[in-house]
Amino acid sequence: MSKVIGSITGANKQAKAAQQAANTQAAASKYASDMQKEMFDEVRADQKPYMQAGTQALDGLMGLTGLGGADTEQLLRQDPSYQFRLNQGLDNVQSSAAARGGLLSGATLKALNNYAQDYASQEYGNAYNRLSNIVGMGQNAAAGVGNAGMQTAQAVANNTMAGANAQAAGQIAAGNRTANNFQSLLGAAGTIGGLFI
Repeated sequence: MSKVIGSITGANKQAKAAQQAANTQAAASKYASDMQKEMFDEVRADQKPYMQAGTQALDGLMGLTGLGGADTEQLLRQDPSYQFRLNQGLDNVQSSAAARGGLLSGATLKALNNYAQDYASQEYGNAYNRLSNIVGMGQNAAAGVGNAGMQTAQAVANNTMAGANAQAAGQIAAGNRTANNFQSLLGAAGTIGGLFI
């Protein structure tokens, strides 16, 4: 009988150890998931300014293409590089005309008008390219966050399944030990009962 009690006690300790190991593994899986979620949140926060810049640039780009959004003329007027270069070019045309004595002539007015129109057309293309680059940067940042989100979700799902599998294995081990204990008790009871017959 002492062998049976020793066997049952040992089995109970094994079952408890298996359950503790399963709990430890499940807790580690949860910790890993928490860390992955924390890193994803950091990636998203790091990329947020780029996504916001891309969103704002998209509004300007849509205005330039006539699809709504910002006013094209206003965008160009607010661009400091456009204003500086336009003013420098107009000043050069006027200085050249003044040096020749034809500052207020029709030819000078025509030259100023042509320069302003040609320059505005050129700057429209430059502004479009700058905005397109910023939109692309925002789009890349958003895609990166999306990819990080999918990878995080997959990793968290894998960790959750690993933790659940560990818990299930611990519970099965505990159940098997309990069943074995009952088998040992029944076997011992049969042996003891056979002695008294």
